[in-house]
Amino acid sequence: MIQSKRKPVRRTAIHKPQRQYLAAILRAFLFGIGADLLLFAGCAAVFSTLPIPNRLVQPTACVILGIGTAVSGAALAAGIGRQRLLCGLACGAFYTICIATASALTGGVVLNEAAIALICVLVFSGMFGSVLTVLRPARSLR
Repeated sequence: MIQSKRKPVRRTAIHKPQRQYLAAILRAFLFGIGADLLLFAGCAAVFSTLPIPNRLVQPTACVILGIGTAVSGAALAAGIGRQRLLCGLACGAFYTICIATASALTGGVVLNEAAIALICVLVFSGMFGSVLTVLRPARSLR
């Protein structure tokens, strides 16, 4: 009987491309949340010191969330390097689901004009952020 000397197969939990995709997703999430936190802190300082009407708080928050989603969409599209518009759409949908879940947990699920506008801003901002990366050369994950 001949016994073959095969090397044992070394199994890793996550292969290299999957690790790179997960790193790109995590980086995009952290960049988006970081941009939101910085902008919210800056606007809170501005709103507390200047005599700005309170009715401008909700539109300002909507714009800040849109900017954070655009940053996240750009970071994900640049990290993955292909299907960039789909990456931005995924970021917008993810943040929309996060906002909807948070409002559902607080019992405030209302689909009024402001909520629909926020959904549109989040989805289109994510796609806009990913479109901004088109001019950069892609570093594809293979």
